[in-house]
Amino acid sequence: MMITRRSIISRPTTRLLARFQSSLSKESTSTPDAKDSTRLQQAPNRETTWSRSQASRTEVLNHAKFIQKDLSKQPQPYAAIDLIAKQPVRYIPDRIATCAGNKQLGQGHPKIYINLDPKRPATCGYCGLRFAQEEYREEIEASDAH
Repeated sequence: MMITRRSIISRPTTRLLARFQSSLSKESTSTPDAKDSTRLQQAPNRETTWSRSQASRTEVLNHAKFIQKDLSKQPQPYAAIDLIAKQPVRYIPDRIATCAGNKQLGQGHPKIYINLDPKRPATCGYCGLRFAQEEYREEIEASDAH
């Protein structure tokens, strides 16, 4: 009698998957209270995902590595997309702005040059900082006030 390798591997794997499915189904049947709903937000300052390719926090927390973990001790950083939107537009007297991120703290991105000819703020593709020409300040601030 010959035992195939596939049958040897599949039995423990099947049991393991059944074990995970049962533990996940027990968690999903309970109704989350107010404390759990804040924990299931994408970030403390963001309700949902901000990219189509991003997995929601509820989907990620169902993975095996989070089973039997105290989720209150898991990091919950603020969403940078909302924090960078609060940054004011940086007005530059020249027609070209340079952005390299925050090199002072050892962090940043490659230095890029941003064309400021259009009469609207131009955004850095890496970090999201906005730049505009100084001569367009009044027009930009008037349009932002609306």
